[in-house]
Amino acid sequence: MRGVVRREARALSAEEASKIIAAAEYGVLATVNKEGQPSTTALNHVLFEDGCLYFHTGIEGEKLDNIQENPQVSFFVVGVADVVYEQFIMSFSSAVVHGTLAVVEGQEEKIAILHKIAARFSDGTVAREIVDDFIKTTLPHVNVLKLTPEHITGKARITKKRDCLRKLEV
Repeated sequence: MRGVVRREARALSAEEASKIIAAAEYGVLATVNKEGQPSTTALNHVLFEDGCLYFHTGIEGEKLDNIQENPQVSFFVVGVADVVYEQFIMSFSSAVVHGTLAVVEGQEEKIAILHKIAARFSDGTVAREIVDDFIKTTLPHVNVLKLTPEHITGKARITKKRDCLRKLEV
């Protein structure tokens, strides 16, 4: 069932899952085409205060065709993924957003979102004028997508690694 983590002991709150999403550098967007075939795409994202996720992408392509046909998508991120070799387990955290994806149509909104994306992925070290010029140049060739969440789930199993066994040799 969507929005439910099977192993309750590993389930995270929506707030904890949102923190994993906000910290992740990228995630994987899952869409479905008109033939019902799945497709995935790795994308950078920004999580806004309104709880929506935003992405930048090209002006054409499979994911855009897919969301025009079916706007229901999932976006998955990994927070931590470490093998604990001596215990034969993974120490992990991850989160999934299920919701509706749409193209942002308003020019001003699109530019504002692109500024936030640029700030996130430049650590704020790039001068505003350079960002403005880049956005102005690329704007005709870029779409911004908005994912409105319906369900956010997360799960984790964080274990402490022992230093005595780093990796088992096969």
